[in-house]
Amino acid sequence: MNIGYARISTLKQSKGTSLDYQKQKIKEFCNLHEITLDKIHTEIDSGGNDDRQVLCFIKELIMNNLLRTLIIWKVDRLGRNMLGSLTFIKLCKEHNVRVITISDGIDTNNENSSLILNLLLSISTEERRIIRNRCQSGLEMKWKQNKIPYSSLPYGYLRTKKGDIVKDTEIEPIIQFIFKKFNLLSKMKHLTKTKRTQRLLKLLKQKGYQYKGKDFKNWNIKQILTHPLYMGMIKWKDEIKKSDYPTMVSKRLFNQIQAVI
Repeated sequence: MNIGYARISTLKQSKGTSLDYQKQKIKEFCNLHEITLDKIHTEIDSGGNDDRQVLCFIKELIMNNLLRTLIIWKVDRLGRNMLGSLTFIKLCKEHNVRVITISDGIDTNNENSSLILNLLLSISTEERRIIRNRCQSGLEMKWKQNKIPYSSLPYGYLRTKKGDIVKDTEIEPIIQFIFKKFNLLSKMKHLTKTKRTQRLLKLLKQKGYQYKGKDFKNWNIKQILTHPLYMGMIKWKDEIKKSDYPTMVSKRLFNQIQAVI
């Protein structure tokens, strides 16, 4: 089976990269080189989405050895970046699928193209390694400065435009309620851990407290009760230390709960 693949991110893309333009170029190429084209699959989705429906379907064809040739207008139609696109082409080659990228002049059946692709893949892989190392160095520097080196924050904290981490004053009372009530419930020895959590969830619902617009779930409770930032500590790579970020509960209360959770 020989198929074409055309993709745009939005309907507003210019004529030079529109779906109609890509389809036309694929048809012209196949007619010129006498390639029987079975179908052209099109897609409107971001290249940053690795789970694109049509591309996933094409991957299935490749993995099941049902595809012989894949023709695209340009290599960047396949992935979010050069490395992603080249990795996809590598998958095609492993399953003996010929890939033709018209604009780039690449044909995996051509030895020169294979050499260029291997070179580009090596360069892209090395660039990715360098970027990863730079990011890691940046994270380690933040940690040494007693700053959170990751982007996600526990519920109830916000990051300002300047990058400062502050408490969400509307959520803070909910966090404090969860810690205090769970501590109280933990003293009721006849209650199992599951029962304590169930009672707490019921109390939260009665108070109208929600987690990001939805009812609290048991895993939300566990994430909150075990996150050290609420008592002013930060954790990264199994290391934990004191920070200057604002707290929501006392260290004593936090530790009491860790002993029974």
